[in-house]
Amino acid sequence: MSLEATLRLARAGELYPSCILHGADEVGRRSAALELARTLLCGRSADQRPCGACNHCRRIEWPQGAGGQFHPDFHVLERDLRTSTSVDAARSFLRAAQVTPFEARGQVFAVAAAESLTPEAANAFLKTLEEPHVTSPRNFLLLAPSQFDLLPTLRSRSLAVYLGGGEEVGGDRIASISAALAEPLRAHSRSPNRMELFAIAGALQEAGSWRDPRARRPWEVAAAAVVRASGDRELTPDQRRRLLALAEDLLSGPDLRIRGIQPQRILEGLVHTHLDV
Repeated sequence: MSLEATLRLARAGELYPSCILHGADEVGRRSAALELARTLLCGRSADQRPCGACNHCRRIEWPQGAGGQFHPDFHVLERDLRTSTSVDAARSFLRAAQVTPFEARGQVFAVAAAESLTPEAANAFLKTLEEPHVTSPRNFLLLAPSQFDLLPTLRSRSLAVYLGGGEEVGGDRIASISAALAEPLRAHSRSPNRMELFAIAGALQEAGSWRDPRARRPWEVAAAAVVRASGDRELTPDQRRRLLALAEDLLSGPDLRIRGIQPQRILEGLVHTHLDV
Protein backbone atom coordinates (compact mmCIF):
# COMPACT_ATOMS: atom_id res chain seq x y z
CA MET A 1 0.00 0.00 0.00
CA SER A 2 1.17 3.56 -0.70
CA LEU A 3 1.69 6.21 1.97
CA GLU A 4 -1.12 8.36 0.55
CA ALA A 5 -3.61 5.50 0.82
CA THR A 6 -2.41 4.81 4.35
CA LEU A 7 -2.92 8.45 5.32
CA ARG A 8 -6.49 8.29 4.02
CA LEU A 9 -7.15 5.28 6.25
CA ALA A 10 -5.61 7.12 9.20
CA ARG A 11 -7.87 10.16 8.63
CA ALA A 12 -10.90 7.90 8.50
CA GLY A 13 -9.92 6.08 11.70
CA GLU A 14 -9.61 2.81 9.79
CA LEU A 15 -5.85 2.26 9.88
CA TYR A 16 -4.63 -1.20 10.80
CA PRO A 17 -3.10 -1.23 14.32
CA SER A 18 0.37 -2.19 13.01
CA CYS A 19 2.05 -0.81 9.87
CA ILE A 20 5.44 -1.67 8.38
CA LEU A 21 6.97 1.42 6.77
CA HIS A 22 9.55 -0.02 4.41
CA GLY A 23 11.61 1.21 1.49
CA ALA A 24 13.10 4.69 1.01
CA ASP A 25 16.02 5.52 3.32
CA GLU A 26 16.21 6.13 7.05
CA VAL A 27 15.25 9.80 6.70
CA GLY A 28 12.32 8.92 4.42
CA ARG A 29 10.99 6.29 6.80
CA ARG A 30 11.18 8.64 9.77
CA SER A 31 9.46 11.41 7.81
CA ALA A 32 6.63 9.02 6.87
CA ALA A 33 6.28 7.90 10.50
CA LEU A 34 5.98 11.50 11.69
CA GLU A 35 3.36 12.31 9.04
CA LEU A 36 1.32 9.28 10.02
CA ALA A 37 1.64 10.05 13.73
CA ARG A 38 0.49 13.63 13.20
CA THR A 39 -2.44 12.40 11.12
CA LEU A 40 -3.46 9.91 13.81
CA LEU A 41 -3.14 12.33 16.74
CA CYS A 42 -4.06 15.68 15.13
CA GLY A 43 -6.77 17.56 16.98
CA ARG A 44 -8.55 18.91 13.89
CA SER A 45 -11.43 17.35 11.96
CA ALA A 46 -10.66 14.31 9.81
CA ASP A 47 -10.50 16.21 6.52
CA GLN A 48 -7.90 18.63 7.97
CA ARG A 49 -5.48 16.06 9.41
CA PRO A 50 -2.59 16.58 9.79
CA CYS A 51 -2.98 20.32 10.15
CA GLY A 52 0.62 20.85 11.25
CA ALA A 53 -0.41 23.71 13.55
CA CYS A 54 -2.37 22.22 16.45
CA ASN A 55 -0.86 21.46 19.83
CA HIS A 56 -0.46 17.79 18.89
CA CYS A 57 1.07 18.20 15.42
CA ARG A 58 3.59 20.81 16.56
CA ARG A 59 5.00 18.56 19.30
CA ILE A 60 5.31 15.32 17.35
CA GLU A 61 8.99 15.19 16.47
CA TRP A 62 11.64 12.54 16.34
CA PRO A 63 13.65 12.38 19.60
CA GLN A 64 16.31 15.09 19.76
CA GLY A 65 14.52 17.05 17.09
CA ALA A 66 15.65 20.58 16.40
CA GLY A 67 12.72 22.11 18.27
CA GLY A 68 13.22 20.06 21.40
CA GLN A 69 9.46 19.34 21.56
CA PHE A 70 7.90 16.05 22.57
CA HIS A 71 4.42 14.56 22.71
CA PRO A 72 3.56 12.19 25.59
CA ASP A 73 1.49 9.96 23.30
CA PHE A 74 4.12 9.57 20.57
CA HIS A 75 6.81 7.05 21.52
CA VAL A 76 9.96 6.02 19.64
CA LEU A 77 12.08 2.93 20.23
CA GLU A 78 15.65 3.27 18.97
CA ARG A 79 18.05 0.34 18.69
CA ASP A 80 19.62 -0.13 22.15
CA LEU A 81 22.41 -2.56 21.23
CA ARG A 82 25.05 -2.39 18.51
CA THR A 83 23.27 -4.73 16.12
CA SER A 84 19.88 -5.48 17.67
CA THR A 85 16.97 -4.20 19.70
CA SER A 86 16.70 -6.23 22.88
CA VAL A 87 13.64 -7.75 24.50
CA ASP A 88 14.27 -5.64 27.62
CA ALA A 89 14.16 -2.44 25.57
CA ALA A 90 10.99 -3.63 23.82
CA ARG A 91 9.22 -4.50 27.06
CA SER A 92 10.14 -1.18 28.64
CA PHE A 93 8.92 0.63 25.53
CA LEU A 94 5.62 -1.26 25.50
CA ARG A 95 4.73 -0.43 29.10
CA ALA A 96 3.31 2.87 27.88
CA ALA A 97 0.86 0.91 25.73
CA GLN A 98 -0.79 -0.43 28.88
CA VAL A 99 -2.06 2.97 29.99
CA THR A 100 -4.57 5.40 28.51
CA PRO A 101 -3.35 8.34 26.38
CA PHE A 102 -2.23 11.43 28.25
CA GLU A 103 -3.56 14.08 25.86
CA ALA A 104 -4.51 12.74 22.43
CA ARG A 105 -7.31 10.41 21.42
CA GLY A 106 -4.80 7.60 20.88
CA GLN A 107 -1.15 6.58 21.03
CA VAL A 108 1.49 5.99 18.35
CA PHE A 109 4.53 3.78 18.86
CA ALA A 110 7.34 3.92 16.26
CA VAL A 111 10.13 1.35 16.12
CA ALA A 112 13.07 3.02 14.37
CA ALA A 113 14.89 -0.16 13.27
CA ALA A 114 12.31 -2.94 13.37
CA GLU A 115 14.62 -5.20 11.36
CA SER A 116 16.91 -5.30 14.40
CA LEU A 117 14.30 -6.71 16.80
CA THR A 118 15.47 -9.94 18.36
CA PRO A 119 12.98 -12.84 18.14
CA GLU A 120 12.14 -12.31 21.82
CA ALA A 121 11.55 -8.58 21.25
CA ALA A 122 9.38 -9.30 18.20
CA ASN A 123 7.30 -11.72 20.27
CA ALA A 124 6.78 -9.02 22.88
CA PHE A 125 5.29 -6.82 20.16
CA LEU A 126 3.13 -9.67 18.91
CA LYS A 127 1.64 -10.15 22.37
CA THR A 128 0.77 -6.44 22.56
CA LEU A 129 -0.76 -6.47 19.06
CA GLU A 130 -2.94 -9.41 20.03
CA GLU A 131 -4.28 -7.55 23.08
CA PRO A 132 -5.84 -4.35 21.64
CA HIS A 133 -6.56 -1.45 23.95
CA VAL A 134 -10.26 -1.41 24.79
CA THR A 135 -10.75 2.34 25.32
CA SER A 136 -8.45 4.11 22.82
CA PRO A 137 -6.56 3.26 19.62
CA ARG A 138 -2.91 2.30 19.62
CA ASN A 139 -0.94 2.31 16.39
CA PHE A 140 2.47 0.71 15.88
CA LEU A 141 4.77 1.87 13.08
CA LEU A 142 7.58 -0.58 12.30
CA LEU A 143 10.33 1.07 10.23
CA ALA A 144 12.59 -1.20 8.17
CA PRO A 145 14.48 -1.19 4.85
CA SER A 146 12.34 -4.12 3.68
CA GLN A 147 9.24 -5.78 5.11
CA PHE A 148 11.01 -9.11 4.61
CA ASP A 149 13.57 -8.11 7.23
CA LEU A 150 10.86 -8.75 9.85
CA LEU A 151 9.64 -12.08 11.19
CA PRO A 152 6.75 -13.63 9.23
CA THR A 153 4.56 -13.48 12.33
CA LEU A 154 4.97 -9.69 12.54
CA ARG A 155 4.39 -9.29 8.81
CA SER A 156 1.19 -11.31 8.97
CA ARG A 157 -0.27 -8.92 11.57
CA SER A 158 0.82 -5.69 9.90
CA LEU A 159 -0.06 -3.56 6.90
CA ALA A 160 2.96 -3.15 4.62
CA VAL A 161 3.40 0.44 3.41
CA TYR A 162 6.01 0.80 0.66
CA LEU A 163 7.69 4.21 0.57
CA GLY A 164 9.57 3.76 -2.69
CA GLY A 165 13.19 2.99 -3.45
CA GLY A 166 16.04 4.62 -1.60
CA GLU A 167 18.80 6.68 -3.13
CA GLU A 168 20.26 4.82 -6.08
CA VAL A 169 23.78 3.52 -5.80
CA GLY A 170 25.83 5.49 -8.28
CA GLY A 171 25.94 9.00 -9.59
CA ASP A 172 27.99 11.89 -8.33
CA ARG A 173 29.23 10.26 -5.11
CA ILE A 174 30.82 7.32 -6.91
CA ALA A 175 32.41 9.68 -9.44
CA SER A 176 33.72 11.92 -6.66
CA ILE A 177 35.25 9.05 -4.67
CA SER A 178 36.73 7.52 -7.82
CA ALA A 179 38.38 10.84 -8.66
CA ALA A 180 39.78 11.09 -5.12
CA LEU A 181 41.28 7.61 -5.50
CA ALA A 182 43.08 8.39 -8.76
CA GLU A 183 46.13 10.25 -7.48
CA PRO A 184 47.06 8.01 -4.50
CA LEU A 185 46.53 4.93 -6.71
CA ARG A 186 48.80 6.31 -9.41
CA ALA A 187 51.42 7.34 -6.85
CA HIS A 188 51.29 3.89 -5.26
CA SER A 189 51.62 2.27 -8.68
CA ARG A 190 54.78 4.26 -9.40
CA SER A 191 56.37 3.87 -5.96
CA PRO A 192 54.52 1.78 -3.35
CA ASN A 193 54.08 3.73 -0.11
CA ARG A 194 51.78 2.98 2.80
CA MET A 195 50.81 6.64 3.12
CA GLU A 196 48.95 6.34 -0.18
CA LEU A 197 47.10 3.33 1.18
CA PHE A 198 45.79 5.36 4.11
CA ALA A 199 44.73 8.08 1.65
CA ILE A 200 42.84 5.47 -0.39
CA ALA A 201 41.05 4.14 2.71
CA GLY A 202 40.24 7.73 3.72
CA ALA A 203 38.67 8.43 0.35
CA LEU A 204 36.51 5.32 0.66
CA GLN A 205 35.18 6.55 4.00
CA GLU A 206 33.26 9.22 2.08
CA ALA A 207 30.98 6.53 0.61
CA GLY A 208 28.17 7.33 3.04
CA SER A 209 27.01 7.03 6.63
CA TRP A 210 28.58 4.15 8.54
CA ARG A 211 26.43 4.52 11.65
CA ASP A 212 24.16 1.56 10.95
CA PRO A 213 26.21 -1.67 11.19
CA ARG A 214 23.79 -3.43 8.85
CA ALA A 215 23.77 -0.79 6.12
CA ARG A 216 25.07 -2.13 2.82
CA ARG A 217 24.81 1.04 0.77
CA PRO A 218 28.15 2.66 1.77
CA TRP A 219 29.97 -0.60 1.03
CA GLU A 220 28.27 -0.84 -2.35
CA VAL A 221 29.19 2.76 -3.17
CA ALA A 222 32.81 2.18 -2.08
CA ALA A 223 33.03 -0.99 -4.18
CA ALA A 224 31.55 0.76 -7.23
CA ALA A 225 34.05 3.62 -6.86
CA VAL A 226 36.95 1.16 -6.71
CA VAL A 227 35.71 -0.64 -9.83
CA ARG A 228 35.47 2.67 -11.63
CA ALA A 229 38.94 3.69 -10.49
CA SER A 230 40.37 0.38 -11.73
CA GLY A 231 39.77 1.55 -15.29
CA ASP A 232 42.58 4.10 -15.05
CA ARG A 233 45.04 3.24 -17.83
CA GLU A 234 47.97 4.55 -15.82
CA LEU A 235 47.62 1.61 -13.43
CA THR A 236 49.40 -1.66 -14.03
CA PRO A 237 47.38 -4.76 -14.96
CA ASP A 238 48.33 -6.31 -11.62
CA GLN A 239 47.05 -3.30 -9.69
CA ARG A 240 43.79 -3.34 -11.65
CA ARG A 241 43.31 -6.99 -10.71
CA ARG A 242 44.01 -6.14 -7.07
CA LEU A 243 41.46 -3.33 -7.15
CA LEU A 244 38.75 -5.61 -8.51
CA ALA A 245 39.50 -8.10 -5.72
CA LEU A 246 39.29 -5.24 -3.22
CA ALA A 247 35.90 -4.19 -4.62
CA GLU A 248 34.59 -7.72 -4.21
CA ASP A 249 35.72 -7.92 -0.58
CA LEU A 250 34.25 -4.49 0.22
CA LEU A 251 30.79 -5.99 -0.35
CA SER A 252 31.36 -8.25 2.67
CA GLY A 253 31.94 -5.22 4.91
CA PRO A 254 28.58 -5.45 6.77
CA ASP A 255 29.46 -8.97 7.92
CA LEU A 256 32.54 -7.53 9.65
CA ARG A 257 30.67 -4.51 10.99
CA ILE A 258 28.14 -6.59 12.92
CA ARG A 259 31.05 -8.21 14.73
CA GLY A 260 31.82 -4.81 16.22
CA ILE A 261 34.75 -3.81 13.97
CA GLN A 262 34.81 -0.11 13.13
CA PRO A 263 34.45 0.80 9.42
CA GLN A 264 37.74 2.72 9.33
CA ARG A 265 39.65 -0.35 10.50
CA ILE A 266 37.85 -2.57 7.98
CA LEU A 267 38.59 -0.20 5.10
CA GLU A 268 42.24 0.19 6.06
CA GLY A 269 42.63 -3.55 6.54
CA LEU A 270 41.12 -4.44 3.17
CA VAL A 271 43.08 -1.77 1.32
CA HIS A 272 46.37 -2.93 2.86
CA THR A 273 45.54 -6.59 2.26
CA HIS A 274 44.93 -6.08 -1.46
CA LEU A 275 47.25 -3.21 -2.38
CA ASP A 276 50.25 -3.41 -0.06
CA VAL A 277 52.93 -4.92 -2.31
